[in-house]
Formats: sequence, structure tokens, C-alpha cells
Amino acid sequence: MHRAFDSEDIIHSILAYLQSSPKDLKTLAVTCSRLSGPALDSLWAEQYSFGPLFMCLTPDLRKFVGPTIHLAREPTPSEWERLQINAARVRRFIECPIFPRGYAYYGVSGPALQSLFKQFPPATLFPNLCAFNSQPLRFSRSDIPLYGKFMLPGLEALALDVSRTDRVEGYFGALPDSLRQLSISACRALAVLPSLEKLPKLLTLSIDGLDMRMTRQAITNIQRARYLHTLKLTLRKTSYDQDGGVMTLELSSLQRLSLSGKVLPQCTHYIRQITTCQLSHLTIEYRRPASPIEIAEFVESFVVSCQNHGSLTQFSVVDKSDFLDDERVIPLSSEIFRPLLTFTGLLSVVFEGIGNYSLDDMFINAIPDAWPGIQELKFASHRPASCAVSFTAMVVFASRCRSLQSLHLTCDATEPTVIPQDKDGTERLWPAQSALRRLHFGHSKVPQVGRMPFILAKVFPALSELKCSHFAGSLLEVFKLVKVLRKFPDRDESDLEYNWWEHIGDSNY
Repeated sequence: MHRAFDSEDIIHSILAYLQSSPKDLKTLAVTCSRLSGPALDSLWAEQYSFGPLFMCLTPDLRKFVGPTIHLAREPTPSEWERLQINAARVRRFIECPIFPRGYAYYGVSGPALQSLFKQFPPATLFPNLCAFNSQPLRFSRSDIPLYGKFMLPGLEALALDVSRTDRVEGYFGALPDSLRQLSISACRALAVLPSLEKLPKLLTLSIDGLDMRMTRQAITNIQRARYLHTLKLTLRKTSYDQDGGVMTLELSSLQRLSLSGKVLPQCTHYIRQITTCQLSHLTIEYRRPASPIEIAEFVESFVVSCQNHGSLTQFSVVDKSDFLDDERVIPLSSEIFRPLLTFTGLLSVVFEGIGNYSLDDMFINAIPDAWPGIQELKFASHRPASCAVSFTAMVVFASRCRSLQSLHLTCDATEPTVIPQDKDGTERLWPAQSALRRLHFGHSKVPQVGRMPFILAKVFPALSELKCSHFAGSLLEVFKLVKVLRKFPDRDESDLEYNWWEHIGDSNY
């Protein structure tokens, strides 16, 4: 064995590099005794199910019924030994991917798990467990009686699905005070939550199924998690408790907030109940189209709720409804979004599918001063709308935002592009902006190629991805010619009359 493997740091670096390849970790484990232990620890550290552990039993001890492992007979203590050795290496049970591979595909029957935990309680079997997701227990169809066995001292992350029990209070009361991350999900609205005052180390909380009728009570409870910085809520029910005329509750340590609801007013109602002073990330999702009035009310409510307009860096609002079945036109003017210009630290602003944007040059021209560090700006619409943003204004805006890397914006290129001129009448292009990589034109109107390819290639020399919602007018030709100018940077504008792009094939844009 090479002396390099005497270094724990080198071994750790090798294992980190091979982490995504179980096959390579297995190969490394049989290479030599010095690497075997660390490689096996890394191989077993994260598991999706109990299936791989039960595959450690000899074939005569297990049988398969579909994708579920059952015990053919009761193992003796010595026959459990190999499973027990590898269980001690497991540090995290995590959520299973949609299409699991290998032994992780197999679930374990409830009686088989009961037999295992009768011999070896989870506290003994998994001495190094720091994160647990209840999904493997749910697939065993006997999860609820086993939940309590995994409320282990020292557990740092816990994800519970309580959809199949009405006795959630008992499990919430047994939560270990060492938890830093807690995720609770249910198929119905949850009227009862754990007492967060008893979880002094909690940093991240996710609740899928918060009853909107208990908003005030839930926020009061969340306030007691003094160090909570990440909160993710899926809101249920559309009847609310008090809204307006009540004192807001401050979530002083909160930095990241994610709200998801059936309709946008659910999120607005929650926002109106709270104030924040350190919020840096906001994510909003809803599943039914919102009206312009509802969107304006949400924006106005958030501006009031977030009391530190310099802390917010990421703002995202996404309509997750099926737009193919909804042909409603939702006109959204610049005035709806203008209050957001008061947030000076924004790096990413995303509006996706929420309506038909009718933005104007004045709003776009104000963005570089309001958000000088903006890196991503997205106004994505499923359907075209009347757009007053000119191509010239879009280029000026993007060239002034020196950190902008991704832009999705519909513009109107029907009017000639106005290029600045020196005193002697010589045209002088805007300063090159080398950060922009991705540009999506949305439903832009481009009746003719004109000078657009030349301007895009010269002002944005690093542009590598051009897209649009549909190739209307001359956009396809524009994209191909931009590719020509990027491939042959010595070409000038006059060369575009010769179809150079025919010699390099179709654009992949």
C-alpha cells in the first residue's frame, strides 16, 4: 500500500470523489484492508430503504413477494450479525428517488422489521444514525407503531409522514431535543404541531399540510424556535383565521421562507401575519391562476412584511397551474412589480407563469439602479401579451447590469434599434457585458433580422444560450446569425448579408 494512504485527508478526498458510484466504492473496499473500512462506511452512510440491509442475510433467510422482502424463517442471532455490522455504518436514511436502483428498490415487510427490531432496537442497531426519513417504514405498511423507536437521542434531522395516524401528539411529544431539521407531511390539514419550544437547536422546519385556520397559533409556536432560519410551509384550507386588524408576529431569525398553496391569497394571508428583518430568500408557489388584484395585494403585503429591504437576495413567484387548460388572460402592468424596486440587494427575481406581462421601458430602465447586483431576471409567460419593452431598452438594461447572467424577457423589436452616437455622428455601441450567458426572448416580436444579431454578439460576447417561446417572425435567423458572429468574431455587420450560417449547420439554440 502506498504511504499516501496513511493520510486520512487523502482517503477522505478519494471517497468523496467516488461517493456517487457505489460500484467503485465496492471495488475500493476489496482493494486492501486499509481502505476497506472507510470505503464500506462511505458506501453504507446513506440509505433509501431497509432493503440493502436485509440483502445481507443469506438467501435461505429471505423471500420476495413482488418488490417486498419477507423472512423465510426467523434468523438466529449469529445470522443477523452481518446485517448488524453494516447497520452500524448507516448515518442517514433519506428520501427515496422516484426511480430507485439496485436493492434500494426493495421494501421490507412489517413483520420482518418487527422481528429485526425485537432483536435489536434501532437505538442499538443504528448507533451512528443522525438523519431519518420515515419513508422506508411507510412502505413496510406497519410504519406508525415503529415511529417512536426512531426518536433517538442525538438525531439531527427527522422527516415524518403522519398521513396514516390520528395520534400525532404522541409522536410530536417524543421528538428528540437534538433536532436541527424537522419535516412533517400529511395528506390532510394539520391542526396540531409539535411544541417548538422543546427543540432549542432547530434551524430548518418544513410542514406539508398547515391548516390555515390555525395560522396565528402556528406562527406563535414558530416564534419559539429562536434560531430557526429556514421555514417551508404547504398551506391547506381556504378559510382563514383573523386577517387584518391584528398585530403582526416577528420571526426575527428567519432567512428563508417558502410558501405553497392552492391559491395565492393563502400565501398573502400568511405573509400579512408576520414581519421579518433578516429574510434573504422568498419562494411562493400556487396551483390556481391569480388575478392581477390578488398578485398586487401579495406584492404590497410582502413589501410591508419584510422590514429590511437590503437583506432580500432571491425572490420567486411561480404559478404551477396547468396552463394548457386555462386560456384566461391576466394582464400584469409594471405598476404591480414597481414596489419591489425598493429591495436593493436582489440577485435573483423570478416570475414564472403568473400572467401576461405588460412591462414598459421606464420600469426596465429603473432596475439597474434598484438592483445593481442582479444576476437572474425572469418574467416568463405561457402566453403572449402586449409588450411595451423595446429591444433597445432591453439591451441598455442588460448592458448596465454588469453581473446579469440569465435574462428571460419579452420585448418588441418592431421599431428600429437606436444606437448611441458620438458628437461626430459615429455610432458607438453600448459597453460589452461579458457576464450574460443565457437569454430567453419569450414571446418577443421580431418582424425582421435587422441589426439585432450584430448588437447581441458584440454587446454580449459570452452569450452561449439563446431561446424563445416560439420561433415567430425572424427569430430563428437572428439566433443563427448570432452563432455565426460568435464563431467568427472577426466578421463585421456587413458580412451578415451573406448567409454564413449555412456553412456551419443549424443552430442548437
